[in-house]
Amino acid sequence: MYSLNSLRLMLTVLSISVILSGCIKNIHQAELHHRQTSNMIHIHNQWVRAVTPVSHISAAYMSIINHGSMEDQLLAVQTSAAEVVEIHNVKKENDMMSMSPVKFVDVSAGGSQELKPGGYHVMLIKLVKPLKVGDEVELTLHFKNAGMVKVTAPVMGSMPKGEMKHETKEHESLDHSGSHD
Repeated sequence: MYSLNSLRLMLTVLSISVILSGCIKNIHQAELHHRQTSNMIHIHNQWVRAVTPVSHISAAYMSIINHGSMEDQLLAVQTSAAEVVEIHNVKKENDMMSMSPVKFVDVSAGGSQELKPGGYHVMLIKLVKPLKVGDEVELTLHFKNAGMVKVTAPVMGSMPKGEMKHETKEHESLDHSGSHD
């Protein structure tokens, strides 16, 4: 038979095993929830505007689709292609077009948000190198609920074919290829 010390040792090992298996299960459930939450945001039609070799600024555009049941917000974007990255919006006030940074972009539950010329967009300021057609830019989008979503955006000279153009002559006058220095 077993001695009292052997039984105590087996009960201790068994207790530790039960506690550890519960912790591992909780960690796995948290990871699964995060993955499911992150999978709620989908990015489509992402692209970055090509610029001339002397330009220090560009812009990124995309469609953000929220397949989740909670509203989300795009809070920030990171890329190694630029020293500064800001989310901007273009608005018409007093018959004048103006572009300014925003703190976030709302994406409604079950809805979408377009980042496009003449509206919300991502400004890439102080480019590390000029962006030419055919290059690709890695973007990490930070969402309030979904967390980080990484995408690769091709550099293009203009909006991808098949995309609806929402630009007007007023929007076209906003030059995203200049410098903000």
